[in-house]
Amino acid sequence: MISPEQLRRYPFFANVSEDALKEAAMVSDEVTAEAGKTLFSEGDRADTMYVLVDGEVDIKYTLGDGEKRTIDTLVAGDIVVWSTLVEPHRCTATGVTRKPCKLISINGPKLRELCEKNHDLGYRMLISITQLLAARLDGARVQLATV
Repeated sequence: MISPEQLRRYPFFANVSEDALKEAAMVSDEVTAEAGKTLFSEGDRADTMYVLVDGEVDIKYTLGDGEKRTIDTLVAGDIVVWSTLVEPHRCTATGVTRKPCKLISINGPKLRELCEKNHDLGYRMLISITQLLAARLDGARVQLATV
């Protein structure tokens, strides 16, 4: 478990109720990962969502020829494995740490239960995920345009 204040620092938790924040903190832990570690792979069950506290994570897509290409690099404050909240709860890319990382690990199934129970939390999380996806889609377009 982490402190609710740690979660409150991030925009997607900034406006949730104190009770919802405490419940989210109870299903969260702080973890570390060395550089070069694969956090998740394309097609994996998305059972853990991360908040990147420190470090960088490369997001890689597998191209038709099997090549893995980095299409984005996430930095401190970013959500990692957004698909934890979106059915079918499968990772759509591979995440590899570029630098040593400190992350908040959030139990996906328990977070989904909290969002179902507390619709305000669920709404705020899904709005944040939608905004994140829109920004990442724009970034992917820029990456593809340079290929």
